[in-house]
Amino acid sequence: MEILIAQHSGFCEGVERAFRIALESARAGRAVFMLGNLVHNKQVVARLKSSGIKTVAALNDIPKDSNGILLISAHGVPPEIYDQAKALKLEVLDTTCPWVKKAQRIAKEVAAEGRLPLIVGDKGHPEVQGIVGWSGGRAVIVEKIEDIKKLSLKPDQKVGVLAQTTQAEEHFGHMVTEIKKHAQDVAEYDTICGATSKRQSAAIDLAKKVDLMLVVGDKLSANTKRLAELCANTGTDTHQIQTVEELIPGWLAGKEKVGVTAGASTPEWVINEVLTVLRSAPSGRGKNSKD
Repeated sequence: MEILIAQHSGFCEGVERAFRIALESARAGRAVFMLGNLVHNKQVVARLKSSGIKTVAALNDIPKDSNGILLISAHGVPPEIYDQAKALKLEVLDTTCPWVKKAQRIAKEVAAEGRLPLIVGDKGHPEVQGIVGWSGGRAVIVEKIEDIKKLSLKPDQKVGVLAQTTQAEEHFGHMVTEIKKHAQDVAEYDTICGATSKRQSAAIDLAKKVDLMLVVGDKLSANTKRLAELCANTGTDTHQIQTVEELIPGWLAGKEKVGVTAGASTPEWVINEVLTVLRSAPSGRGKNSKD
């Protein structure tokens, strides 16, 4: 059995930066509070908690006069969070991904121009909710074609469309095409993360070359879920696993080539645990797909 590893997988630069900043803050000797999860990965969050970082669901959960540090997640937050943190006299460490910052800025500018901001993304995702906040609450989230049809857009309505940073480019393209059927003045903005595009392309290319594709990452991770969907769409047997404990040996039966990729929030140590088990399987030998 040959093990092939996708050229682009695991921590992206934005997540790596957020994780590094978070660990450094834990050594500051002050109380550190993480609003929600820094990234969508249970193993990463558990490691941060073990470093003494406390997770809070809302700023009201932070004791007054704590003189603490507030960690803003890589997914970003609405602008009012910064105002609330200032009122609580919290030092803010902002680990928002630069690509998410770009989407926030564009959403704000689009709304200021009088356009209707449409965000192609997952309605319940914190990144998307944060972008809506930067639009002044004017943005509308559309996940699928049916959502666009329900909007009743007017032909002369000015629209600005942008994407959640982890959206698949093909899906975003289909959505923009549909939006242009209902509105004539549509401004399109490229807010899909460059690392996401490379990761998706590499995963698709690898999936076409193997008998089994394993996608490693948290079930809550939007970009990991997208990778699994794209790999499965190639027709290759695909499974998403959060940790090595979810790897079922029976999946490997009769497979000559197994491909492995991982979401942008999946740490290297989790990926290596999966690779170690695969390489210990009969005839398991691994290499990078770019070799």
